[in-house]
Amino acid sequence: MKTIKTIPPEVAAIIPWGQYAVTEEHLDTFSEAIERLAEQLKKCPKIHGTDGMKEHPAIFHYFYGGTDMYICEYEPETGVMFGFVILNGDLQNAEWGYINLAEIITIPVMNLDYHFEEQSIEAALYKQYPRHFKKPRPLQNKGPSPA
Repeated sequence: MKTIKTIPPEVAAIIPWGQYAVTEEHLDTFSEAIERLAEQLKKCPKIHGTDGMKEHPAIFHYFYGGTDMYICEYEPETGVMFGFVILNGDLQNAEWGYINLAEIITIPVMNLDYHFEEQSIEAALYKQYPRHFKKPRPLQNKGPSPA
């Protein structure tokens, strides 16, 4: 694994500021994660790119405390993202919506999950909260349902 020398600007743009400083200081540790994020950016649908889909690709996952933001669309030119957001563990008021990247990256405690595995948002929600979200079709034949 080669160590990158700099964080590509398109990747730097999506990393929260506090996390960026640590990442930049330790590029040898985070090179693989940065390269994975660059690949995910290439795959990320533009705004409205997942309209009508039964399952949405979870391209990025931002988190802190009980807050989770699963992103499935991103428009780099405008900084607008679309995804599913759970604020402070409040599942009843969690919802799909548009998110301004500039707001996300300025939250001091926000993190971009460098180890998030590629999956659908629906699968990620089910795995995190199996009693609240229904099991998506691709997971239906994998293991027992929650009690």
